[in-house]
Amino acid sequence: MRLNKDAPLSILRIPHLPLVIEEAFAVLCWQSGSRNEEVHQWTIADLADRAHMPVEGVVKRLEQIATMAEDIEISATSLQDLLQKNPERVFLLDVREPWEFEICRVPGSHLMARTDLAKIFEGLKELTVVTICHHGARSLSAAFYLQEAGLRRVKSLRGGVESWATQVEPSMIRY
Repeated sequence: MRLNKDAPLSILRIPHLPLVIEEAFAVLCWQSGSRNEEVHQWTIADLADRAHMPVEGVVKRLEQIATMAEDIEISATSLQDLLQKNPERVFLLDVREPWEFEICRVPGSHLMARTDLAKIFEGLKELTVVTICHHGARSLSAAFYLQEAGLRRVKSLRGGVESWATQVEPSMIRY
């Protein structure tokens, strides 16, 4: 996909777009305590202006992110199938806070704060790493980080542990 400066960000199929923009471009997308829906209508030029970057740099970064976002999420039911078929080839990485992990977790997941992610690279290069959080935003960010760091088989649990509880394990405690 080739982007131009007048293209609205809505043409990108990037999950959690405001969060991605905040993390990739250091542009705050919060307004009045909630995500600003107008972000999806910003053009590339609008984002470049807000990020104090040249349009070409913003286009290049958005193209990288859009490529990474292709097929990065996995549904709870697809994850369940993957775990049933090949559990030894999957590493479940929970990026929530310890208190959240104590309340509920996908069975077999490992808690690790995002700041510790660099420690896990060795030994996981041949595995599929599935990142998990509460609703899927933090895990998506962690999955992007892991991909940029060189891991190739990375997924983010779409909808997070909440979707796991809804679709796979209805008896799971929720918060």
